[in-house]
Order: sequence, then structure tokens, then C-alpha cells
Amino acid sequence: MRVEVKKVNPGKPSVQLLRRAARLIRKGAVIVCPTDTGYALAANALDAKAIVKVFNLKGRAYSNPIHIAVNSLEMAGRYAHVIPEAEQLAHSFLPGALTLVLTRKEGIPSLLVAGRDTVGIRIPDNRVILDLTAIADLPITATSANASGQPTPYSVPEVMKLLGEAVEQVSLILDQGAIPSRGLSTIVDLTVSPPQLLRQGLVSWLEIRQVLRAIQDPGSGQK
Repeated sequence: MRVEVKKVNPGKPSVQLLRRAARLIRKGAVIVCPTDTGYALAANALDAKAIVKVFNLKGRAYSNPIHIAVNSLEMAGRYAHVIPEAEQLAHSFLPGALTLVLTRKEGIPSLLVAGRDTVGIRIPDNRVILDLTAIADLPITATSANASGQPTPYSVPEVMKLLGEAVEQVSLILDQGAIPSRGLSTIVDLTVSPPQLLRQGLVSWLEIRQVLRAIQDPGSGQK
């Protein structure tokens, strides 16, 4: 069985194709979708059975939480408690390569977040995944389309190579070509005080700290 690959225009993705992809996600399937930081396994982040498929497909430990992609801060507010610091960082850096760890709301399955009270929120700077999330009207998983421990794939041939035979468990691959930005999202935990950098990525910690400092001391931004 060969996985179906469909070309998608990153600047103007086909609504018909994205509707089809959204239907698959709503039915519990796993697809591969481009983001701004590589290709990801996209599944319904509210569906425990779909989440299990993602973990098994990657060979990922259940103790390692999976982040979610949404298309707006408003949508993020359905699934996490969006605090002022998150709003300000979103205003400054999102859509973009920044993951905000926030306190989750009840709708997020415990399985997705390894039993934690937090969830990582992404609003990627990629129209395909933003439009797909809007059409599906669901948060979708945003974990790299690779076997755990392998490099992030930035093209569909890399996805095929890194997933190996497991790619046959994918229902559809949306192929926008090679993703130009090669890097990871920066992960910031906003559930602790002070906020903590969990992973340095494309957005610099220095810039993030400057935004956070301006919130704590509004006058600092005027100096």
C-alpha cells in the first residue's frame, strides 16, 4: 500500500483538498502536513484513539507530551488558559516558531500531555496548517513526522525515509515542497514564575525576555 501524496500550494492551498484532509482528521486518521518548522503528523488532538496512533506511528514514549497547533489565540483559549504574558508573546511572535506552554483546560486528553496539567500551543507561520486547523475546527497534533529520535523532516522524501514502513499508517500527505526554514520552535513555559525556556529555537530567548520584561515593568519599554 502506497500512501497518497497530494501537492498543495503553500500560498493558496486548495480549500477542497483541505476539506478532505479535515474530514480525515475528524474521522480519526493521521495525515502529514507542513508547518513552518518541518513536516508534522496531524491528527485530532481531542481524540484519544487518534493520539495513540500518533504515538505508535512515531514509536514515541507516552511520557513525552505532544504539542497542539491552533489557528489563533482565540482558538487557543478553548483549550488552555491564555494569560496576559501569552497574549503579549503571541502579539509579538505569532504566527511563528514559538510554542507556549500553558495550563490546559479539561477538553485536552491527559494522554496527549503525559498526564500533565499543561499543554504546548503552536500557531505556526504556515498557511496550510492554519487553514486546515480552521476548517477542521479542531486543535491538531504538531509533532514531527519522523520516528522518535530522528531528525525533523523538511520535505516529503525525508518524511518517507524517516518514517519507513510506518508511513503506510498515514492516510494522506500534503506536500508543499521543501520547507525553507530549517529550525525548531522555541518552547517557553508560562506556567511557572518566572517563565522558563525549555528549548531554544528560531525565536530568541533574549527577544522573549524583553517582551516579558515590558509586561512586568511597562515603563521599561520607553527607555
